[in-house]
Amino acid sequence: MNKKELTPAIATHPGELIKDELRERKMTQKQLSEETGIKESVLSETINAKRPVSINVATALEKVFGISVDFWMNLQSQYNIDSANIADRNTHKQTVSLTIPVSDRNLLRELAHKFGWVCML
Repeated sequence: MNKKELTPAIATHPGELIKDELRERKMTQKQLSEETGIKESVLSETINAKRPVSINVATALEKVFGISVDFWMNLQSQYNIDSANIADRNTHKQTVSLTIPVSDRNLLRELAHKFGWVCML
């Protein structure tokens, strides 16, 4: 298998799994903050994919959730790899040139807008 076949449509940030753990444990971000000593703002940014999982956060999560530091760091690494591969894939989209005989130019403009086509009318 090549890289293209293994790249997901969207990258999953470790914050999604933190969110899932909180939900399953019926725990709030505030409670997690209190138990880990991590600022609520840092947790919120991490959970909302605005900040990566750092080694300090991973260590704190291991103590509270019992999920290893390695798991959290590998998840963050995979997120970084997937994000880069998705960005790379999106910059190398194939360009195809074709001529479509259309009598209704407004329809063609509408379709071009909807699907992101570039039309030379």
